[in-house]
This record gives sequence, structure tokens and C-alpha cells, in this order.
Amino acid sequence: YTLLPRKRGAMRVKRARKVRKYLRFYRTCHGFRAPYKVLCDGNFLHAVASMKLGEAGDVLAKYLGSSSKLFTTRCVQHELKHMSAEFKQASLAARRLDCVLGGPDPPAKAFDSILAAVDKNNSERFLVCTQDEKLRRLLAKNSPFVPVIFCHTSGLQMEPPADAAGSGVASQLEKMASMPQNERDVLGQEETARDVQHVKTNVRYAKPKARGPNPLASKPKTVKEPRAGAVTPAPGEKKKRKRRGGAGGE
Repeated sequence: YTLLPRKRGAMRVKRARKVRKYLRFYRTCHGFRAPYKVLCDGNFLHAVASMKLGEAGDVLAKYLGSSSKLFTTRCVQHELKHMSAEFKQASLAARRLDCVLGGPDPPAKAFDSILAAVDKNNSERFLVCTQDEKLRRLLAKNSPFVPVIFCHTSGLQMEPPADAAGSGVASQLEKMASMPQNERDVLGQEETARDVQHVKTNVRYAKPKARGPNPLASKPKTVKEPRAGAVTPAPGEKKKRKRRGGAGGE
């Protein structure tokens, strides 16, 4: 058997389409805007360094298709500083990032500091980059307003939005947002997307009015009078039919 080369170009295009779709959803339904604010933990910075992907900022900018501002927490910096020499490059990368204000003070867990930064429905609109599977599952379950990015062997990937459910509402709302105001007023299609499952509209449809019976259907039946010279068959006797043409005719 001949081993065919993997279509890496097609896979990259597919991943790029996915992330554009997810980001369009977050922009439309949750108010995210470029340049994006990205919150990185120590595991993600270590994965980028060990996989030799380059600078985290450049990798994320290429993946997101837009410039981004990288942040971390003081607890993440403290945690990386006291780890083994294997995490030295990740620790240096974390020191170059801006720290999120507030949150728990070191030596609190970095896990808790990330959760505190995206608390209150992620009011700062952070994209969280982490390799911690427990943190990813927790954010997907309890924080639908938080996009999650992680490193894979094929490159960066984003978790699908938890509340999108493949409904296509984001593309519909974005299309309506591009419509002129006068057209939306005429059509009466001003949409409010609090979340994808409960999209409200002010469109009102007229209820069908009850109508009377069809006058043709209620018309009384008329009995036809027999023609002159016609033979009326007796009750129970079948009416004879005249045959037209035929080989046996006289």
C-alpha cells in the first residue's frame, strides 16, 4: 500500500473557518471586539514554548486573524517562578505579560485566579488560553461567555461555544445588524439576543378571523325533472344504457 500525504493545507483552512465562525458568534451575541484581550495561564505558555510555536502573541494574532493583548495573573507568575527549570522559558514569557488587576494574591492557586478574572459573566471579555482540562470543562459548563483556546498537536484550537447549539443565530443577527435602520423599522425585525436559545422579536402576525360557511357549499340541492318521453325505471330496476357504435349494431 502507498501512504498518501496528509492534506495539511485543507485542515488549516477548516480550522480557520471554525475559529472565524466562533469569533463571529462571540462578537454578535456577547460583545467581543478586536483587538482581543487574551488571558494565558502557565500551562498554555509552557505548551507554546515546548512545541516551539514561537512567541505566544504572534501565534495568537495569526490564529485569531487580529491583533491581541496578552494578560496573565500574579498567581500564574508566582507559580511558574517556583517550578522546575523546564518551565523557565514559560516563566520568562509570563513576566513580559500585563497582570490582571484584582483577584486573589499569591500564593493562591493559578486555577482560582483565572476563574476570578472571568467572573461576573466575563465583563472584561477575556479569551482564556489554558491546557488544564479541568478548567476547560468548568468554563464550558458554567461560563458560556468565555471563549477557551488550547494547544493541540496540529496547532491552536478553540472550544465550540457552549450556547450556540449550531443554530446559526449569530449569522442571522449579524446580517440584520448590517441592514439600514429604516429597513429594520419597515420590516419590524429588531432582534434582541440575550442568549441564543431565547431570541425575542417584536414581529406580530395578524390572527386569522373566523369566517362564515361557504355560500356555495350550503346551497340546497335541486331535483332535476325528467325530460318528456323519458322512461322512468321502476324501483330496484337498473337503467338501461344505449350503446354507441359497436360491431353488433343494425
